[in-house]
Amino acid sequence: MEPRIRFDFDADEPPPLAIETPVTETILPFKGTLFFNASSGASLLSDEVDQLKSAARAAALDVMDIHSGFDIAGTIRQRMDGGQTIFIAAGGDGTINHVIQPLVHTDACLGIVPIGTYNHFARDLGIPLDWRQALDIAVNGTMRQIDTACINDRFFVNNVSFGLYPELVARREAKGRDYPRWKARLQAAWSTLQKYPHITVNVETAHHHEAIRTHVLMVSNNPYDLSRIGIEAPRQSMSGGMLSVYWLPHLPRIALFRFGAHYLAGQVRNAPGFRSFHTMKMKVHAARTQLRVGVDGEVLAMDTPMVITSVPSSLLVKVPRTSE
Repeated sequence: MEPRIRFDFDADEPPPLAIETPVTETILPFKGTLFFNASSGASLLSDEVDQLKSAARAAALDVMDIHSGFDIAGTIRQRMDGGQTIFIAAGGDGTINHVIQPLVHTDACLGIVPIGTYNHFARDLGIPLDWRQALDIAVNGTMRQIDTACINDRFFVNNVSFGLYPELVARREAKGRDYPRWKARLQAAWSTLQKYPHITVNVETAHHHEAIRTHVLMVSNNPYDLSRIGIEAPRQSMSGGMLSVYWLPHLPRIALFRFGAHYLAGQVRNAPGFRSFHTMKMKVHAARTQLRVGVDGEVLAMDTPMVITSVPSSLLVKVPRTSE
């Protein structure tokens, strides 16, 4: 016997109509966040700044102005928890360094709009310096996995430096952002060369241990092409998985100027006393408990000993679609 189906309405009448639930429009979250550093954008006119921000908002990006004390890392982590995956640094290499800290070893991707002074990282990735083209790449470019490196607990993408360079940057920045930049650079260079600071450190790797007294010591995330003529020394690879260590012996000032001439001529490796080697990890010991260090162009006081390591394939970054 088949079961009987019971209806709660008369079979001769049509069933009651279903009541439609009103559809509420879903407001999509921002595709990503653009962090704008106004102090890096000195090369942009005020109307260009407005155009950049408007273009970013039209691309479904939230635009946030950053300033001293702004918690970039905390903001990014909170937004990653909310599902955002694109974080764009509109600034220079120092701005990029702050943005990458929470992005390393995650599925989130870094975009770059290079409006800083030197923009070394953007140049090495083949990202154009025109902000319109760069913003398009940051939104629509292809993702590429690259290396970072780490000093103590801070990641970097370009290099860390000891000796003259961090001293020069510290003196330049002491003039403040309202002081003419060209004048601040000249005065900082003059006063740094007058003081002519040096450091004494012990460098230790798995296969190398040496005491170094120097004015110039640099550790880069992958090697620079030092054969290029001119001031720019690009990196041919951002995925070699190695640190490159460069330094000069303690030199008189005139010898340092001669080294600068070798550098500009693409003949650094022929300069007397120039040394370099590659490694995956190194330790820097010093008599002092802290040293002033340039990290991607930003000056930090860091505890010693310092451990510097290569961190291969640790950062996703947007690059031009033709980039290999």
